[in-house]
Amino acid sequence: MGVKASSLMWCEYNGSSVLPRDDKPASYFYCYKVPPPSYNHNWTDLHYAASHGNIRRIHEIIHKTGTVNIDRKDYYGKTPLYWAAYKGHVLCVEELIKFGASVNTKCRHGGTPLHAVVSLYPECALILIKNGADVNISDNWGVTPMHLAASSGQIDVIRYLVAAGAQLSFKNLKTGDIPKELLKHKEFCDRLITMSRNPPSLQQLCRVKIRYQLGTSPIQKLHDLKMPRQLKDFVSLKEFD
Repeated sequence: MGVKASSLMWCEYNGSSVLPRDDKPASYFYCYKVPPPSYNHNWTDLHYAASHGNIRRIHEIIHKTGTVNIDRKDYYGKTPLYWAAYKGHVLCVEELIKFGASVNTKCRHGGTPLHAVVSLYPECALILIKNGADVNISDNWGVTPMHLAASSGQIDVIRYLVAAGAQLSFKNLKTGDIPKELLKHKEFCDRLITMSRNPPSLQQLCRVKIRYQLGTSPIQKLHDLKMPRQLKDFVSLKEFD
């Protein structure tokens, strides 16, 4: 008996493929594709607290269990910090980073907390960048935080990214066009184009190099270094406070 599969898939029984038999209807040998789990699948208490902006609960959890789950991933590979950033909970983002949350952990699609915020929450983006978020990191499709910020016309975020050493990849990956939302800011656009055609200043190169050498948690490391306050402020992007 011939059967045809469309949006369905074969069921398996005891680990082996089930073949159609004459005494059973064709539908007996099919099952619907299992839908993906809900967005909060495999969440810990810390995921819930971070997602809901409950900073008091975050403190309670960490006081009770420590930071063992600080970078625990859910089904989609997202950490509590990712969800705090995605929901725009600034204080939760700050506290999770203070407790040691990684700012560069990728989800299953290659996105980081910085990818999650650049289009929506400039303040969260600045916190992540100051604390060592990789401004040139790409997701699984090659999209960087700069691409997302440009597509959303987030010029303040673009300023933060550029100051931290982001490549000026603000044009559409496929067409090479400047995103419409960014074109609305003509003067800023012209400045970006000029910058892309010229090498960065020695001052900017030094800042990017120092930040690269500091790696993650640069603010704390800068605090421990013996260097002029003015230089510390420059490296830590203090001008954006």
